[in-house]
Amino acid sequence: MIPDIDEVRLFLRRLGFEESSLRELIEQIEYFETEAPERDDIVRDYLRDECIERLVKEIVREILRLGKGRVKLLDVAAGSGFFTEGIMRKLEENGISVEVYGLDITPSMLKRLRDKGITPIWGVAERIGDSIRIANEYYGLEVPEKFDIVVSTLAFHHFLNPEEVLRSIKDVLGEEGRAIIVDVLKHSHEEFREALKDTHTGFSLEEIQEMGSKVFREIDARPLGLHCEVNGVMVGLYKAVFF
Repeated sequence: MIPDIDEVRLFLRRLGFEESSLRELIEQIEYFETEAPERDDIVRDYLRDECIERLVKEIVREILRLGKGRVKLLDVAAGSGFFTEGIMRKLEENGISVEVYGLDITPSMLKRLRDKGITPIWGVAERIGDSIRIANEYYGLEVPEKFDIVVSTLAFHHFLNPEEVLRSIKDVLGEEGRAIIVDVLKHSHEEFREALKDTHTGFSLEEIQEMGSKVFREIDARPLGLHCEVNGVMVGLYKAVFF
């Protein structure tokens, strides 16, 4: 079920993406294709080991609040599965049985998800439900249509339409489910748009609250007191929980 770039382009057109958006998505895909073999090491360079460990613990703490012994978890824009795998292992250490799925649009990232024991789903964050239905119909998968937890880590600022992504996440959450997003706080480094294919220069907590309130009943957004470092530039991180 690992598509090539021509299949990706055709899929995006069928989903109704306009040519301008399609070009930007293809540019992102091609950029992350080149990053895929070294993505885990790149993440480690952005974040110290202790920062990575705390970030995973923050997400796991929110999942444990559900009080469930078994959870279905979807990671949106999961990339190589670096954080997905860490979350999965930490949940298992806490005695939680977890079904883990990773959605990503970059073909080479899907291969790395599969190698880590994470069920890969080729798809678009703005169209999660459609992506799952296509994966099940055409690739013979049995991916659930609802999840207890949807997470997205260091990806939200890459999405073309983040509010639409929130709606897409809401559509695949179970009745008592919650979404957890960890991403970069708003910053002034416009050069990241070209160098890192960032669509947005992060978001303020107020912007997250405003977007989230259009889709979810409750939002808890706060700074994590953690930073990632890119080319010597320190950028703060936030955690937002939606339910």
